[in-house]
Amino acid sequence: MRVRWRILGGEWKEDEWKEEPLEMVMRRLNLSPEEYIPSVNGKVVPHDYVPKEGDEVTFVPVVSGG
Repeated sequence: MRVRWRILGGEWKEDEWKEEPLEMVMRRLNLSPEEYIPSVNGKVVPHDYVPKEGDEVTFVPVVSGG
């Protein structure tokens, strides 16, 4: 299935993805689930969310500090 995706602040990419949870996709993209929060079509979703054809996925870096 075709999915548009990006890391927040980066350019959109469009790729063919398997039908599997975002956690698996993130591993293939070398994105740590502890360092990125997935958002689909503008809404935060759990790492076990399975994207659908036409979804726009953004990986938002976790920000911490103090």
